[in-house]
Amino acid sequence: MQIGYFMDTHGLGIRDDDDWWLQPIPASEMEPLEIARIGEENGFHSLWFSDHVAMPPQSVPITYANPDTGKRHYPARPVMLDGAAVMGAVAATTTRIKMAPSVLIAPYRPPMHDARQFSTIDHLSNGRLIMGVGAGWCREEFEGLGLRFEDRVSMTEECIEIYKRAWDHESELVSFQGQHYRFQNLSMDPKPLQRPHPPIIYGGTTPLGARVAARSCDGLYPMFPSPKARPDDKDSLLEIIRREADRNGRDLSQFALLGSVSARVTDADDPHARKVPRPICGGTPEQVLSDLERFAEHGYCLMVLHLDCPSRSVDELKEQLYRVAEEVLPTAATFRPQGEWRKEL
Repeated sequence: MQIGYFMDTHGLGIRDDDDWWLQPIPASEMEPLEIARIGEENGFHSLWFSDHVAMPPQSVPITYANPDTGKRHYPARPVMLDGAAVMGAVAATTTRIKMAPSVLIAPYRPPMHDARQFSTIDHLSNGRLIMGVGAGWCREEFEGLGLRFEDRVSMTEECIEIYKRAWDHESELVSFQGQHYRFQNLSMDPKPLQRPHPPIIYGGTTPLGARVAARSCDGLYPMFPSPKARPDDKDSLLEIIRREADRNGRDLSQFALLGSVSARVTDADDPHARKVPRPICGGTPEQVLSDLERFAEHGYCLMVLHLDCPSRSVDELKEQLYRVAEEVLPTAATFRPQGEWRKEL
């Protein structure tokens, strides 16, 4: 199993017995290049960057939230660095670690714009981009950008097809005629370094999202934000992917399962390790590893950790990264994903 982590470009994570959410911190304290350097030098697989443009103080109705509490995971006024801009800087200052939007809300920007921007990131990073894509959840944000919330999934599926056409090394010009996007004979060069294109991973937790992933993408990436989450929570989505793949004759050995989960590594005498029930991926290194191994048993080849930092301090994030690197990564690397799914990304 491979391990990545969320960058702090939208804040620091914190959780209680029932929920997980982001704490805002000043942009001047985020230190994204230093946080990326720590990951690069300590063996993490990848860095993951949240994506939003502008959010309301509240989202009503809340369309993306913890099912146990109904609360969204963003504060009223989040501080958010632009993920793509930071990825360009990180790409130029690292050499090995991979990077991904988590996830790019595809309808927010013209797809040809995103195709060029992320092809640039793939070049700057020498082929280290993972293209995480999703349909979004915040109705007010869609409306503020002049978009129909109800169109988000169909727009996202068209965006994914346009990315693929724009990144096709065999095509000099790009054309598309769809419901939302129509254009003829446009150039988009340079193509990404990766062939046929960077892996496209669909971030979603709905049956419709699973079908889009199986039809159009190289993997599915659901979130497990609740402290009460369990590795089998999304097994129904995996069955949908299997059925869709069977209908389309798709080989799932080339389809990856990824997940994101809140996490915190502690000592044995810490209350976090003694809670009953214990929060997912929380507690001693051995307890965290036992949860990660269960994710591998359900087919997940990569888990992205959103590390719990109750002190709202980037120093605490650094401490957690060093602990995970030393006490979790070596053993997690021995976990082999079970089932027919792709074994690494």
